[in-house]
Amino acid sequence: GELFMTVAVGYVRVGHNRIEKDPDRRVGEAIALVFAKFTEMQSVRQVHLWFRHERVPLPAVTYGAEGRLVEWKLPVYNTILHILTNPIYAGAYAFGRTGSRISIEAGRKKVVRGFKKERKDWEVLIPNHHEGYLSWADHERNLGLIADNANGKNPMSRGALRRGEALLAGLLRCGHCGRKLHVAYSGKNGNTGRYHCRGGANNHGGDPCISFGGMRIDRDVAAEVIERLQPLGIEAALAAQAARSRANEDKRGQVELALEQARYEVGRARRQYDAVDPDNRLVAAELEKRWNDRLAVVRNLETELEGLTASPAVDLTPADRERLMTLGADLERAW
Repeated sequence: GELFMTVAVGYVRVGHNRIEKDPDRRVGEAIALVFAKFTEMQSVRQVHLWFRHERVPLPAVTYGAEGRLVEWKLPVYNTILHILTNPIYAGAYAFGRTGSRISIEAGRKKVVRGFKKERKDWEVLIPNHHEGYLSWADHERNLGLIADNANGKNPMSRGALRRGEALLAGLLRCGHCGRKLHVAYSGKNGNTGRYHCRGGANNHGGDPCISFGGMRIDRDVAAEVIERLQPLGIEAALAAQAARSRANEDKRGQVELALEQARYEVGRARRQYDAVDPDNRLVAAELEKRWNDRLAVVRNLETELEGLTASPAVDLTPADRERLMTLGADLERAW
């Protein structure tokens, strides 16, 4: 557990043989926010869309002339996926998670590197190796959710929600062949669903298994679901109010930390400018430009923070609260 080629963002190397959490509070809270949002949304794609929509950047490690640096930029999908699946964030040391495949093509050796191994084939896995951002149990739960959301990779996985109005898409299986039923939409507005199984026909050229309209079964299942959820309606309404009241808290926290860091950068740029010989105009002009650029970043963040603080959408009006509680008491009407 002492070999580190590179260190994942959110951690820093201490000495030659161990790592610790990055002491930069902005970095640590940004990484923790990824896990918090996945717990809330339970979808890598939805977490990715939230960060992009709210324009909340994440830290990324780069290497240059000054060594290891942390840059802030809006994440791509794979950034979110890597954070959620990397065991280092659960306090575990892992080595040998990827490997190489060697084959012979046209009489020449071909090496394909970087394919992922199953966990049982990893060379090293040491749990409780260092302080994590989440527990190992939560990490395992997240991996299970991600695997369950994958469409088309595992015939027994649940699959992620797809477009369309069918209530049971991805949940029904054929009683003959065990494959998931597909949904076909028709009608004037394309909103009339029909469940069908063509697994045997597509894979073996046989006859289709079963097919039936979706309106009746969706209506009957919805009635059963509503009946069982009805006692939880008021509880859900109260939870919705609490979620509404903290709608901007996550983003505001990140902007406050970014502003704190930006103000430090302004002070640092000013000290560099004050320290240079004013007669050296080539250097002084460049340092003055850097100082002004950092002042512009601070002004933009201050404006954004003012907008979030003054947002009128934080609290519900009494009328909104009353309507929400009414719907909570009558889930069938809300449905």
